[in-house]
Amino acid sequence: PGWLLSPAGRPYLDSILHKNQRRVFGLLERPALPPALAVPTVTYKLFLAGRSGVGKTALVAWLGGTPAPPAHHETLG
Repeated sequence: PGWLLSPAGRPYLDSILHKNQRRVFGLLERPALPPALAVPTVTYKLFLAGRSGVGKTALVAWLGGTPAPPAHHETLG
């Protein structure tokens, strides 16, 4: 507890703060860290399948940290 406030953790905390408030990141986003603080990145793919109008596009938008579309639009594939 409190590691982010320690001298070792302060650069990580600074990378997720904007004007002393925590930036909100989607699950598929990450903070931009200085090269010296870079951490390993794991790549993966998501496969979503489902009937039309069940919220696949809204889920991907939410995971990516962008607002979900306010209206329903048919998307291909």
